[in-house]
Amino acid sequence: MTKNRLLGLFILIIVGTVINQCTSADRDSSGEITKSGDVKVTDMRVGDCFIDIPNVTDETIQLSTVKAIPCSEPHSWQVFHKSNVMLEEYSLDALTEETTRICGDATDALISTLNDLKFNEYRTADINISQPTSSSWAKGDRATTCLIGSDSQTYYTSILD
Repeated sequence: MTKNRLLGLFILIIVGTVINQCTSADRDSSGEITKSGDVKVTDMRVGDCFIDIPNVTDETIQLSTVKAIPCSEPHSWQVFHKSNVMLEEYSLDALTEETTRICGDATDALISTLNDLKFNEYRTADINISQPTSSSWAKGDRATTCLIGSDSQTYYTSILD
């Protein structure tokens, strides 16, 4: 499969707002998830693995938390890139265009680092994107989070290893 397959048309806009400061997932001193539990969408980090994130096409879904799991356990999705958008003001169209570009560039960079074994494992994976809502934007949220995974495939290792 080509890298265009990875980019796909399957963009999920996962959005969240700050609800509280606590998460039920545990992290070790390096920030790696060591115990499964809920993590706020705004607290997702590069390397985090998840289950139960819906994969949809051309639709906006608002989520405030996701179920995080250690990457050594069966999971469906993983954060492989996170950065802030540089837009001056909120516009859903401009934001979607910018986050799609950011995650497209991050996907290209990720693919270039994969060995053949890892590439074959993830060759049919989809890319999903988390971006701010207008209300989280007003609170200073500028984070774009790029996820790789599948609703129909289970992974047992980190794509970043």
